[in-house]
Amino acid sequence: MILFVTTAFHRYTLSRTARQTIGRGVLQVVSYDWLFRQPAIRASCVIFTDFDRLRHFELAEAGRCYRQLREGGIRVLNDPARARQRHDLLHTLHAAGVNRFRAWQAALRPKPDRFPVFVKCETDHRQAFDELIADQPALDRKLDEIEADGMSLRDLLVIEFANEPIRDNVFHRKTVYRVGDRIIPGVPVVEDKPFVKYGRIEVAREEDFVTFAEWMRSNPEREQLRRVFDIARIDYGRADYVSGPDGLAIFEINTNPTVRARFPEQNAAFLNVAWDRFDELTEAIRSLDGEDRTVSLDRGKARSSRLRLVAGFFLKMP
Repeated sequence: MILFVTTAFHRYTLSRTARQTIGRGVLQVVSYDWLFRQPAIRASCVIFTDFDRLRHFELAEAGRCYRQLREGGIRVLNDPARARQRHDLLHTLHAAGVNRFRAWQAALRPKPDRFPVFVKCETDHRQAFDELIADQPALDRKLDEIEADGMSLRDLLVIEFANEPIRDNVFHRKTVYRVGDRIIPGVPVVEDKPFVKYGRIEVAREEDFVTFAEWMRSNPEREQLRRVFDIARIDYGRADYVSGPDGLAIFEINTNPTVRARFPEQNAAFLNVAWDRFDELTEAIRSLDGEDRTVSLDRGKARSSRLRLVAGFFLKMP
């Protein structure tokens, strides 16, 4: 049995299609709340995800569970204590010469080396601040406005914008998954705005589908992305990025990516290779299954106290 551990409200990422393809008896998605209350775990592989949504004591407890499961002989992916989260990851990738762009904590009132920049929450995958900031005075005003509106800068980042349009006002991003030792391309998307999230099929052209199909087929950046995941200390997840003459620009690595089969049907070659990559991805996840082992989890005093505190808080809520 493969256990995916995620936050309670984000168990949807392994959609019904993926679960059915992998096999209901092979994969189960559980929450950290569930994990922290188990006296023992029986599984062949446990994958920890969603670190950016955990509170500090939950992250520490997840790290304890990871080590106990590993020492008990269960295969574990993504060490919660070592996986680099957004600011740490972007800073380290820049220092390693992978990313040209930089990121700063907004509370430090940074003075970026180049513009435009944008503001993003460190612990959320949404693009809540959907604008590019042109220069230092505009950035200073924006940070002042955020505080004046009652929002702390504590969990916000200022990031140099690093995507280039493939044509007028049309941007794209690539996605690559890591599952253990395997690097598998996902489906690239295009959008008619700088912050590419879900994609807009209306702005894609036939030549885009041809280019993306060849990219998914050849997987040309496999070893570069393997190094990126190694730097990130992440064994399972999805990297969102672009590549160009100046190299890679890694935007983020999502440890709890959505795995689903929803592909545009405008181009038959693109659709065929997209299905091939989806099958490769689900097969890679299924291959993590093996012999189940049962490992007891130590319920330390500190852990029990934290859980009682949180449970008591929610019980007293009106």
